Amino acid sequence: MEDGDWVLVRPVAEKDLWNPTVGDGDESSKPLKVTFGGPAKHWTDAIPIGNGRLGAMVWGGVASESLNLNEDTLWTGIPGNYTDPKAPEALSVVRKLVDSGKYVEATKESVKLTANSSDVYQLLGDIKLEFDDSHLKYAEQTYRRVLDLDTATVKVSYSVGDVEFTREHFASNPDQVIVTKISGSKPGSLSFTVTLDSKLHHQSQVNGINQILMQGSCPGHRIRPKFTENDNPKGIQFSTVLDLQISDSGGSIHVLDNKKLKVEGADSAVLLLVASTSFDGPFTKPSDSKKDPTSESLNTLKSIKKLSYSDLYARHLDDYQNLFHRVSLQLLKSSKSLYRDGLVERGHNASPVFDTHLKEVKMIQFQRQRG
Repeated sequence: MEDGDWVLVRPVAEKDLWNPTVGDGDESSKPLKVTFGGPAKHWTDAIPIGNGRLGAMVWGGVASESLNLNEDTLWTGIPGNYTDPKAPEALSVVRKLVDSGKYVEATKESVKLTANSSDVYQLLGDIKLEFDDSHLKYAEQTYRRVLDLDTATVKVSYSVGDVEFTREHFASNPDQVIVTKISGSKPGSLSFTVTLDSKLHHQSQVNGINQILMQGSCPGHRIRPKFTENDNPKGIQFSTVLDLQISDSGGSIHVLDNKKLKVEGADSAVLLLVASTSFDGPFTKPSDSKKDPTSESLNTLKSIKKLSYSDLYARHLDDYQNLFHRVSLQLLKSSKSLYRDGLVERGHNASPVFDTHLKEVKMIQFQRQRG
């Protein structure tokens, strides 16, 4: 492809839509995959999933895994006037200091130009999975962490001995839930511990029905030197519920320290994560909110508990692909997915056409995902 060439981006006719299945299928019909050959070492290497409100970063750890969770209304801050009436006077002083070449003094004085600093987004927390030490002996050549842009799913797979373990993740928009399915290829081969954690003030406990309930709050303002935790006003409240289900064919679930759930000897397990906050619009103080995030989370979970994993996946797929398949972009034919870990090496030796395919198709399609 040369500079100045046109690229046709056209709506896709219904008859031309792909019809992917739950399995991997033919690579030539589903090229929009990015594959990693190992767990993420940095946050920027983790794979995001999201439905526009809830999100998670999938690192793909083996013996241990953390899914970093997000909820889009979880911020510090309260409604108020953030204008400092003394700022014009301070500006005059700063200008005089700058004109006099006293830049250090001007910098110190410039803190008076604004009132409270803008507030900040807060991470909701983490789903933490711990597997037994045998997973440390996994066969590295079998490891795959795959983002499938066509289905908005992430799949992690690897083998320990003659057992293949898989973890499948997606964030459903119609059901407002983050779903994780964990399975082993041999009956009774799956054992792990799961818990919820957060860096915000929170309490976490098992509620007696194989669910972990985490409740907490944001600070009313971001923590700054002039604020202490004691005089910081009440911020947005949040509630997160993690539901654990195992296959009927075997296995057991135990409660540890009233905060963790331990699965032993199962074939597969499904985790459902829902979350809500007390955010009630930009002009309502968190302390005045009438919203109950715990009730909202439990009600959301109750409405989807009747759905099987296959049902949740099918509803997610239908919702996502109705949007994603409206546009197709192809710059050259390719029958294989692109492997992210080999991107640099292959990119150095790539033709301009291959490089364009990487940059244009993958990045455009990635950015079209619902975040």
